[in-house]
Amino acid sequence: MFDLILKDLQDKFGSKVLLGPEDIADIIDMTVGQQSNKRSDDDFPIPWSKDTGRVKVTIYHLADYLANHGKRQVKQEMSKIPDKLTRSQKKATKGHLEKEWWLFRSRSIVAIIEKAILENELHSKESVSKVLKI
Repeated sequence: MFDLILKDLQDKFGSKVLLGPEDIADIIDMTVGQQSNKRSDDDFPIPWSKDTGRVKVTIYHLADYLANHGKRQVKQEMSKIPDKLTRSQKKATKGHLEKEWWLFRSRSIVAIIEKAILENELHSKESVSKVLKI
């Protein structure tokens, strides 16, 4: 699951490796202020450091956090499944749940990317129309 999540994050952030609190807020469902409070309380779930006075998280630590968070969610769901399933059925269900968990979580990320693309296209069209009117 880590590789899938890392690839999605790299698609979103390109070659950017260090991410700020505002970059990850929507992804981890935690506002910048909540992140700050958790860091102050030594309760922030992702390793972080300061780079030129600004808090940064690596894309790899973020992917690891999301993958582990997903595994915990899947484990909770798996505990609800009856013991009557064979081992191979449970393994297939677990894989399906992991993939579905990330696909569900990544919908908001995809929506953010699509919104940015649309805003960029709109801005480009407005710039072109202004140039053509002059």
